[in-house]
Formats: sequence, C-alpha cells, structure tokens
Amino acid sequence: MSAAQHHIIKEAGETIGQLLQAVFKENGYKRVHLVVAAPKAEAIEGKLPAVCVYLYNISLDEEGLGGNRTGQFIETVVGQDGKPKEVARDMPLWVRLDYLVSTWAQTPEEEQLLMGGAIKGLLEHPTVEGVDLKGESFKKDQYLPISMSQKLDEGVLSRFWASLNQPMKPAIQCWTTVPIYPSGEVEIRRVQEKDVRFFDLNKLNRVKR
Repeated sequence: MSAAQHHIIKEAGETIGQLLQAVFKENGYKRVHLVVAAPKAEAIEGKLPAVCVYLYNISLDEEGLGGNRTGQFIETVVGQDGKPKEVARDMPLWVRLDYLVSTWAQTPEEEQLLMGGAIKGLLEHPTVEGVDLKGESFKKDQYLPISMSQKLDEGVLSRFWASLNQPMKPAIQCWTTVPIYPSGEVEIRRVQEKDVRFFDLNKLNRVKR
C-alpha cells in the first residue's frame, strides 16, 4: 500500500477535472484550463476558458460501502525479498466527496456550451478507471464512481456565491466516494499441513474398564 494513499482525495478531484478536459477536447476545444480552487474571478483570471471542480464538502460515507470497519481483508504484496506474501489489513474508511462544477468563458453563451459538455461527459462516464485515474493513490483494480446530484437548494447556492463576492452562476454538483486505508499490516501464513490423529473410542473404553 502506497504511503501516499491519502492523496486520493486530491487526486479524485484531478481525475474528474481531467475527464471533463478530455470531453471538451473531443468537442473541439483545444484547451480548457482546470481550476480546483474556490470558483472566484481571481482564481480564473487569465485561464479562460476554464472548468472549476471545487470540493465543497467532505463527509464520512456511513451508508453502504462505509458502514463496516470492524473486519480485515487479505492482500498479496511483494516483500523486501521480492517474494509475494499475504498480509491482513484493517478495512478502509470510505469518504464522500461533493463537488461544485462551474464553467468559465468570455461569454455566457460559451459557458453554457461548456456546461452542456460537462453534463454530457459526466452522464456518459459514470465510472473512471485504469489509466484515466490520476496519480498513484488508486489501487490497480480500483475505479472512481461519479454521480450527479442536486443537493444544494437555491438559497444555499446564493449564499455560497455571495460569500465569494461573485454573482450567482450556473453550476452542477457531483459526488464520489473514495477509501482511506489505515497504515499497518500483519503478515499471515497459510496452514501448510496439519497433524490429524484418530482414536478408537472402543479401545479407550475397554482400557478404562
């Protein structure tokens, strides 16, 4: 397990951003900048057109995948001697990440075109896996699920944009879940052979008599 596995929160947002950049490129945009900071003018300045993937909320995923941390799982790793070995690890803690996705361009019309492309891209890619995952924190067979949601109401969004001194701007919301693995492992050894003995209970009974 990589010592930097906790980078998965940062790299999940970058993965979603790169997915959207690839979608925009397929639709004729030579370059759309990725911004992961709060969506305000100074963060976007000089980077138009841009897509902002802003992580606005982190919470424990206590439902579904995140509900069981009492057990362990067995994983095969390569030891210092270069040989594979089996180790037991504690179950990961699953974390839910909520994002606000906004698009920025020279005109409102172009922003709307970018937003349409972003919605289409997220709709067509409910999961990201393999070489499309950013960084080294994802396990080899892991994938990143992405779902769109409508979690924030108009009042909350209005206060959000006001807190950034920005006029209210169209945005979509999406979320994913990622695991955070605790450090530490215990090497386990499989039973190679077992000594099994049988006793003739009839003989034992005769001896007692």
